[in-house]
Amino acid sequence: MLITACFAAFLLVLVLAAQIKWANEFVRLYKTPTSVPVSGDLPHVGVILALRGADPFLENSLRGLMSLEYPSHEVRIIVDSPFDPAILVVEKVRNELQATNVQVEFLNVCQETSSLKNSALIQGINGCSPLCEAFAWLDSDTVPYPNWLRDLVAPLQDNNIGASCGIRWYAPPSPTMANYVRHIWNSAAVLQMVAFKIGWGGAFAIRKAVYQQVGLERKWCLALVEDTLASNEVLLDGKQIKFVPECTMPNPESATLSWCLSFVTRQLQGLRYYHSAWKTVLLYGLFSGGLLLVNAVLFTCALSSGDLLTAGIAGGSLVAFGVIAGWLMQRSERCVNSFIGERAVGGYSLPWMLILAAPITQVIHFVALTRAFALSDVTWRGIRYQIRSGLDVKRTNYAPYVSENDAVRHSL
Repeated sequence: MLITACFAAFLLVLVLAAQIKWANEFVRLYKTPTSVPVSGDLPHVGVILALRGADPFLENSLRGLMSLEYPSHEVRIIVDSPFDPAILVVEKVRNELQATNVQVEFLNVCQETSSLKNSALIQGINGCSPLCEAFAWLDSDTVPYPNWLRDLVAPLQDNNIGASCGIRWYAPPSPTMANYVRHIWNSAAVLQMVAFKIGWGGAFAIRKAVYQQVGLERKWCLALVEDTLASNEVLLDGKQIKFVPECTMPNPESATLSWCLSFVTRQLQGLRYYHSAWKTVLLYGLFSGGLLLVNAVLFTCALSSGDLLTAGIAGGSLVAFGVIAGWLMQRSERCVNSFIGERAVGGYSLPWMLILAAPITQVIHFVALTRAFALSDVTWRGIRYQIRSGLDVKRTNYAPYVSENDAVRHSL
């Protein structure tokens, strides 16, 4: 048992070495911020926002989107249906700001071979003017700041860069277990996203020429998600993906544990079907999770049998792993909050909550990995999709998104 404990401890050191490498790459992003070209060099951009439901920060997102300080752009908002509660928020903000470059339309839901979001992005991009040299899109929980589009599009001036994206950052708004589970999982996930060039669709931009060259519209028509697919296609085309630290987008929305499991599963399903990094992420997740479990079992068995040396090695390995992983996460958190300044939300993590939430996060990640590998369907905002392969997706139902209050009012 002692030899097994020593070998397991050695393997855990290798796992930590990978985490340290990825964490250093992530922190390095914030040491070399993106340079922004003069306004005369900026391309005309079509910005797409797909909406299904009125998320808690939708109004803030719309105000930011309609107040961008960018010399030449157009905005197309694709709302799921005329009954969607988001339309009231959109019209309210557009009228208040008198935004003249914003077009609003409803989604054509006839296409059943892709997600509703993919359909909306295709519809929005096809409606953009021929002046567009690049396309950008965002999620409804992304709250753009005035220079958001300028920062996001700036890297596309380099012909070697085919796409650019921001970084998703979940900040715990309150010290609940679910909020910290989501925060811990995402803090680890973004390290791999940067390391393996897995783009994030909450703030994504792509050159029009690249979009057309890799045939994204044709592939989106058959796919579940847009961002991991776009990222992989850009890389296969020989172009680079630039992560823009200025476009780190904090999200203080509250979560539940069931939401966390569904969210993580869906993220990993997107990776499984659409990005070449899936096998590496899967093997690393299973290997690291298995090692932690082995060390925990060794510690328990050794302690119960009075083998204090083995228990010390196994327990020490677990403690060392937790301390170093926690330090790496808090270092990343400090870099992010310091870099984005007044846009930072949620403050800094509470160490005791990190300790309590870390094991639960590991369990949820392990379960989500298993589900992502085994499941061939996904439910996303009330819509169910069957996935026979990455480019063989079938939407099996549709109903307009209606909030409970709106449902009562319409029935009356």
